[in-house]
Amino acid sequence: MTNQTKILIGILVVLVILVGGLFVYNKLLIPEKPIVPERPTPEKPAIPSERVSPKLSVSIPSRLEMTAYKSFSFNFSIGNERGYPEAKDVNITLTLGETSILVTPNNVNIASGESQNFKAEFNKIPPGDFNLYLKIEGKPDISISKIIPLKSQIVVGLDEYHVGRIPCWEKGTTVFRAVPLGTTNFLEYLGKENIKTEIFNSRLTTETLKNINVLIIAYPTQPISISEKEAIKKFLNQGGGLLLAASHLQKETEEIRTFAINDLAVSLNLPLKFSTRFCTFDDFSNVWVQEIIGHPVTSGINAVLRQCGTLDTDLPLISLVKQDGKGIYAIQYYSNGKIGAIASGEVFTNQVFDTCHQCQELNLNLIKWLATPPTPEEIETLG
Repeated sequence: MTNQTKILIGILVVLVILVGGLFVYNKLLIPEKPIVPERPTPEKPAIPSERVSPKLSVSIPSRLEMTAYKSFSFNFSIGNERGYPEAKDVNITLTLGETSILVTPNNVNIASGESQNFKAEFNKIPPGDFNLYLKIEGKPDISISKIIPLKSQIVVGLDEYHVGRIPCWEKGTTVFRAVPLGTTNFLEYLGKENIKTEIFNSRLTTETLKNINVLIIAYPTQPISISEKEAIKKFLNQGGGLLLAASHLQKETEEIRTFAINDLAVSLNLPLKFSTRFCTFDDFSNVWVQEIIGHPVTSGINAVLRQCGTLDTDLPLISLVKQDGKGIYAIQYYSNGKIGAIASGEVFTNQVFDTCHQCQELNLNLIKWLATPPTPEEIETLG
């Protein structure tokens, strides 16, 4: 055997030993890994189609004026934008203060691209600031809420039709409009207190009185008709307030100055009689009255100017301010409303306004009191 043969045999033996060693190492020394079956890739779940809700828009007047203790109504619309599904079973609820109303007692549907008009009405709204809550519910998934800030407003009606004309003033001018001796400053003062005034230059009717809270009949020298008296009674029965003030401006007899207003008092069965005399501002500009009875109307009032007249009163009329033992301011509950009486209307004039600020505060308190109908408890106790 040649040396080359020996070398080849040795190499083969070494290879056999190495291969055998590797086999033994893999089988005996290294454990086998368990065979994990291949998992199938899970299928992605199908994405459900998105539910598209109707896109509703609400249109409400930008300015809403409420009248205290009167009917408050407004029109508004709800539209469903084009391209959106029909809004079904729509319910609309409005809440104002403590009162809620369901505008749509029967569920309504609003088709795509269409709109519907609605009307809301509240009754006997008290004075003050409020939030009007609008809530809309329906299908599918309709839910809209909207808040609208509101402020109620007292409206005072001034009877100009029965006021006598003053010869020295411009033709057709009454005390309400006259400058400088009229009541323009007082009317402006009411406006700053969010009290709206309307001047009536025609006969009083149920229609003209339905949207006011307080009716002021001052300086009347023209008779008040039977139909007007009935309208005033109905106004009081519905919670209105009436403020009476006699004239001091005419130089005629006292009977002419007081006939119309005393005749109205008789027709209303009021235990009230006005007595006035003609006077000028100089007659009372520095004479003050301090006989004042405690009442919400007289709160904060210490003294007012003397007047050119007095009131003869009896219960249930209550005299709040007196001069010489007789009333010059009096109040009474009447049916569902209230009545106030001022002996002489000069308290509204510009001259008094500039001189007696407490007079104007007293007049303002009285108007606000008259604008608030009495509660059943008040009527039972003081009526």
